[in-house]
Amino acid sequence: MNEPVQMSDDTWVHAMHMVRTGQQIHVSLSQMADQKASILMGATFVIFTITISQSRGGHAPLPLLILGAFAFFAAVFAVLAILPATKPPQGPINLLFFGSFTQLSEQDYVRRVVGELTAEPDIYRTMIRDMYQNGVVLARKKYRFLGYAYRIFLVGLTLSFVAFVVQWALTQG
Repeated sequence: MNEPVQMSDDTWVHAMHMVRTGQQIHVSLSQMADQKASILMGATFVIFTITISQSRGGHAPLPLLILGAFAFFAAVFAVLAILPATKPPQGPINLLFFGSFTQLSEQDYVRRVVGELTAEPDIYRTMIRDMYQNGVVLARKKYRFLGYAYRIFLVGLTLSFVAFVVQWALTQG
């Protein structure tokens, strides 16, 4: 895995730019997912709170109950999208991720990082592993759960609208 890589100095500069750009994109995508989840949580909490308060009097219309139920489940998935992992990461230690390297003592951490800084290919491998792991978290967790949350909310909006139209049509006829 650590076979020597022959590249010109100019190539290393471009490689560093590419890796940094990739890392910045992942950070930006992660922030966007967190913001979208927060927006959805805010909207669903308001809807769920209104549903609960209307239900107390026993006068909550069916469309509101449907919307409130779907808002609750959408909020759960939005929270799952931004919920930090609590179990220790599997596999080799990622020296660039605090959730991984905090398992090491400070002395061991410094020793390992300095060891990775001895050759440019090792530096790039460390950065690329971190970028890959960030991408995996984005794809398998954040955006997956965020997609579920928005789809659930959209289904709830649609079903509550249909229930409203049906209820309205029945009262008109």
